[in-house]
Amino acid sequence: MAVSSESRRHIPQQRREEIISAAVSLFCEKGYEGTTIRDIARAVGVTEGLLYHYFPSKSALIAECWRRRSWHSRAVAIVAGAGDRPVASVLGELIRDHLASLYENGPAFRMHAAEMLRNGELASMSQHYIQETHAAIAEYVRRNQRTGWIHPDADPDVVAHVILGTNTTFFVVHGTLPPDQWQIHASDLAAKLTQLLVRSLGAHAGAESADPAPPASGRERRASIEPPAEKES
Repeated sequence: MAVSSESRRHIPQQRREEIISAAVSLFCEKGYEGTTIRDIARAVGVTEGLLYHYFPSKSALIAECWRRRSWHSRAVAIVAGAGDRPVASVLGELIRDHLASLYENGPAFRMHAAEMLRNGELASMSQHYIQETHAAIAEYVRRNQRTGWIHPDADPDVVAHVILGTNTTFFVVHGTLPPDQWQIHASDLAAKLTQLLVRSLGAHAGAESADPAPPASGRERRASIEPPAEKES
């Protein structure tokens, strides 16, 4: 049977996906240094030469693997599409989605974290994605400070550090739980961390209301979170 032109166009993309999937599995099983291009080619059922047609080096391959499983693109999409959603809703989604991404890609995350200690190139690549994700979250906070939805004294970089650091630490401790137990604990953390951030930021969360009240002015917002001055007798 003749292969259609559309099917032929899909074959390279399908092959690329097969290579990436096999590479992730082998990197997780044997480590980056312990995995060879020959191992990956054999797992996919192609020659080493064909594999090099798709990826010029093993470092380029693991870079693509990490890019695919990095949370960066998902975080950027969430803040870019936030629109006029309440701050609590957006922060909650960021936290929940990051936790879900860590759990879904647990083996790859652990492999990459271990290899970063031995491979400066991988460490640099990882740091690049972390910094870009951090910047996206911090800019979301600044944007809401400019419009008055978040207290102007809040530190956007600290907010980003709290979200990324808390979630990562939580995954390191609890990431081996069965799915049902993970979901319970992760949902609880997401709810409590969201509440803590909203209160700490003096954020006009608007709950999940479709018609939140307008944000208060900077002076009004400051007064709402600072204790009243004592009256002189």
